[in-house]
Amino acid sequence: MALYKYVKKEHLDAFFTKGSIKIGSLYEYRQVEKYGTVIGDDNEGIYHTELSKNGTHEIDLSSTSAEAEFFRNHVLRPDQRNSNVKVVMEDGAKIISQSNSPDLYIYCVSKEFNVEVMKEFGCDSCIEIVRPDIFFNAISKKIRHKAKYDNVVEIVYGGKTAHYTRPHQVHPAIKKGTDYSYQKEVRAIWTPKKEIKSPIFVDVPKAIRACRVFAI
Repeated sequence: MALYKYVKKEHLDAFFTKGSIKIGSLYEYRQVEKYGTVIGDDNEGIYHTELSKNGTHEIDLSSTSAEAEFFRNHVLRPDQRNSNVKVVMEDGAKIISQSNSPDLYIYCVSKEFNVEVMKEFGCDSCIEIVRPDIFFNAISKKIRHKAKYDNVVEIVYGGKTAHYTRPHQVHPAIKKGTDYSYQKEVRAIWTPKKEIKSPIFVDVPKAIRACRVFAI
């Protein structure tokens, strides 16, 4: 399956000349003041799980109930997870837990070309990645001293808050709100070997052979 990378003309030329690529990071794209709300997302890599029930109820933290499991996984520290405490929640009470992905290197592309989305991104050109396996393998080898390749996955779109009885089924790094679903994003992910300080700018000439200029 071909993938599509929206770029400006000067970046397209730099890629097909030297293989110049920018690999951003998950936290970087939380900067909506820099990237706007089309590319940026202040909830990037974050989602929430809510515990709530009708009526006043008691949760026995020594039990195996779904509510007790929620507390063990989202509220209690590891040294508190064998607690025999019982928690009483009043009617209407909610506990909302935030799951935050560690920062990761990411390279974002689309599984479908859409000229309107390209324009929204502020781009006028497109790289068609006709052999994603060769493309991402070449990048991974080039940056192997900085990061370990994880996977290429399609973004899952949906609500960013889930009820504890229907928890999120995917890692927060690959979950985005439904407002972004029109972008049809596919994301390559690398786990950094050290704390991420800045994006990676790298020349990967071997990646060029996996691509071509997409005729618009």
